[in-house]
Amino acid sequence: MKLKTRILVLAVSVLFTIGGIAQTNAQEMETLSKKQQAIVPIAALTAKGDTEHLREALAEGLDAGLTISEIKEILTHLYAYTGFPRSLNALTTFKSVLDKRSEKGITDTEGVEATPMPSDKSALELGTEVQTRLSGHPVEGGIMSFAPAIDYCLKAHLFGDLFGRDNLDEASREIATLSALSALDGTAGQIKSHLRYAANAGLTNGQVWQIVHTLKNKVGTREAWRADQVLSAAFERKYPMPEPIDDIFPRGRISTANYFTGEVFNQRLVSADSNIPCQASNVTFKAGARTRWHVHTGTQILLCTAGRGWYQEKGQSAQALSAGDVVNIRPGVVHWHGAAIDCEFSHVSVIPNPDKNKDTWLEAVSEEDYIEVNNK
Repeated sequence: MKLKTRILVLAVSVLFTIGGIAQTNAQEMETLSKKQQAIVPIAALTAKGDTEHLREALAEGLDAGLTISEIKEILTHLYAYTGFPRSLNALTTFKSVLDKRSEKGITDTEGVEATPMPSDKSALELGTEVQTRLSGHPVEGGIMSFAPAIDYCLKAHLFGDLFGRDNLDEASREIATLSALSALDGTAGQIKSHLRYAANAGLTNGQVWQIVHTLKNKVGTREAWRADQVLSAAFERKYPMPEPIDDIFPRGRISTANYFTGEVFNQRLVSADSNIPCQASNVTFKAGARTRWHVHTGTQILLCTAGRGWYQEKGQSAQALSAGDVVNIRPGVVHWHGAAIDCEFSHVSVIPNPDKNKDTWLEAVSEEDYIEVNNK
């Protein structure tokens, strides 16, 4: 989708939200229950291996009504997606949470254990039935033919031995799976597949979108962004979240200066004095934010640390920037720099001899010119 179109879609979406008429379809209005919402951070933090924050999420899950059996089942289920180490660490953490709650006199509901598997069919037969129902069609060919062993493991073990256990419903398993996959890099293909599985397990589009919001509120923006990218492409109706970044330096406060377009954070890292004739600041641009055209009487050096951005000199083509790039701006050169339209961007701005290095701020970079740069 062209950026002009995407910006128009964003504007329309905002207007609809303000008017209170967005998502009028009844199915879109359905939300996850408190128990289902509690699954999201439990699964995502398990996948991340963040046991410190997992403790709180587990306690909140119990308080929301998840039983001990259900949480154990979630953490066991996730080993197929996150590996034994993450699953075992999470189960160990859960046991310690239960022990501490018990010491405080808190009695949590045990719940029910899974009933025995059907005796009239093998795990492979059961798993094939479950996988076909959730997928909506038989899963065969492609990677399954290339590696028959993984096809067997998926059908017999994942969908038979795990999904076949009846002490956790399929919708909850899909919430856990989507949340865990969103906490891992490189899983867009799997998230896309599980959107179909989630729908066939009974989750509405609105409930799936709520997983994204819960990830953002309870886990992190990057986890929410991963899920949002797949959902936005699949549903073709949501403006994607801008890609977040992890600053290696403090962001500081939002600048109130009038020589920026959009939100820009500034944090002084080094202040010049008689011994250090140089200043350095961490500058973080939200997606779409940039400086005005400006010029320095001295040199400026940009050390790019995170995200994606742009640098352009007057009369020259814009230069794409990413972490590790260095820009040496010569005295007297009119230029601007800032974030890409769909990603945050950070750089360290180094100013030698700041007492003698004066800035002259010029006109803003027009929306038309900025969009043209991002369309290249």
